[in-house]
Amino acid sequence: EQFPLGYQYKVGSVHDFNFPMKNLGFVGLISMIDPPRDAVPFAVKKCIAAGIKVIMVTGDQPVTATAIARQCNIIKDKTADEIAEEEGIPLEAAIKKANAIVIHGDMITEALREDEGLPENEKGKRLASWLMKPQIVFARTSPAQKLIIVQGNQKLNHVVAVTGDGVNDSPAIKKADIGISMGITGSDVAKDAADMILLTDDFSAIVVGVEEGRKIFDNLKKTIAYILTSNIPEIGPFLIFIILQVPLPLSTVLILCVDLGTDMIPAVAFAYEGAELDIMTREPRSKFAHMVTAKLLVYGYLQQGIIQNFAAFLTYFVVMQDFGFKPSKLVGRILVQGVIPANGDVYDISVDNLGNSHAYCDSENKLRNREGDLGGIDWLFTKDAWVDLRMFFLQCQDGKLVTEDMFSECRLKQISPISHQPVCFTTEALKYAQTGFFFSIVICQIANQIVCKQRKLSFMYQGFRNLFMFYGWAQELVLSLLLAFVIPFNNVLGTRDVIFLHFGTPALVMIVFLIIFDEMKKYLIRNYPKKTEEKFNWFERNCLW
Repeated sequence: EQFPLGYQYKVGSVHDFNFPMKNLGFVGLISMIDPPRDAVPFAVKKCIAAGIKVIMVTGDQPVTATAIARQCNIIKDKTADEIAEEEGIPLEAAIKKANAIVIHGDMITEALREDEGLPENEKGKRLASWLMKPQIVFARTSPAQKLIIVQGNQKLNHVVAVTGDGVNDSPAIKKADIGISMGITGSDVAKDAADMILLTDDFSAIVVGVEEGRKIFDNLKKTIAYILTSNIPEIGPFLIFIILQVPLPLSTVLILCVDLGTDMIPAVAFAYEGAELDIMTREPRSKFAHMVTAKLLVYGYLQQGIIQNFAAFLTYFVVMQDFGFKPSKLVGRILVQGVIPANGDVYDISVDNLGNSHAYCDSENKLRNREGDLGGIDWLFTKDAWVDLRMFFLQCQDGKLVTEDMFSECRLKQISPISHQPVCFTTEALKYAQTGFFFSIVICQIANQIVCKQRKLSFMYQGFRNLFMFYGWAQELVLSLLLAFVIPFNNVLGTRDVIFLHFGTPALVMIVFLIIFDEMKKYLIRNYPKKTEEKFNWFERNCLW
């Protein structure tokens, strides 16, 4: 009756109100809570696993901040306050002992007063000692103190990301290496100061961004490693051509076919490669780290590149052997002078001139040409493709013409689609060997892409979920077959219709070695013992590109 429905309760001050405060009965208690989002605790765990330290800076009371930090997995161990209370020691001693600390804003103010008058290089040591702890919460902090915390982390050479939504957070957001503002609740000032805006206001989106950034960086490194590797089997033939003067194992046109044809789509396929399984368990890379490092160059050039180079040369020499040329006798052949036989001459071991009507031995037992001076053979083009080189590489012994000891048995009776004559003992054998060399690079690059898919884990862990990579392999194999078996390409590019056994198959031994070598290296990176817990093992320090 005294307080009917619709009664107007009024409070003017602590002593001025129109309702009683005595003889009341307890009905209930209402409290309000703003819990962290469900995804935040797991996101913090992922950050910690990825080597990212999460520091909570809040205006709440220390008790509230500690409770929230525990829910979010920022604090796991006993805090310095709890240790000080349990052991009866001063708070400063407990801070030195504890892994988890909760720092009140007044303590930051006190630390700043202690720094007054000190040299610049002596300031901030107390704050730095706090920031070295693995689990940190700053409570009852002001906007100016948030900025001091950011600067303190940057003095320790940390890359600092700051999240915030209010106007008071904008100085710290602006100062951070990566300022992050909330897109829904964030103020316009905070958004203007930020480098990145979270459209959903979800902290876990930052973790997704970190993972995506690491994946992109990884895939770019893999693309570079994949492309660099084929440079060695491309430049190796020219070095051997210049130094040992063997017939050129790979033409410049076929190098362009590799770089602009077969390697293009497989290299792009790395953009579709998923993140490696251990990507969020790695330590963050240094802010001074480059994408192309010495270890990457060693991997691409001196490891995978050298193996590919041996594989391609193995195919080259096998093809030349099958078409009647001893590999050991090819050295120095491009500069040898001889006698080009006449059109229609046919090699015949039963006649004195071996079928070369232009060649003879003079009185000084030297090779001479009835039609003029000695000349060289054209290995690169098809001008001399009709010449049986057993009639060209001649020498005089006791006044008789004999063929030089550089030929072996012809193991493959094949007719060239260009010269329409047998390939054995002609310069057409080089065209077939160059095509086999090209196929070896293509096949080796498929194996190289398999091992480049992962930098640390075995390719068996990652699997083959990148369908675009399969498309790239199919494209380069189809293109290689077209280059080898379509006559117009044969005429323009100098390729030939190699048999299946010359499709880079002699290089399969080296390809298996390439995969096993890389898998063993990754195994040692993952499992070789460390000297200390803080230091990576030798293989990880020196072989992980």
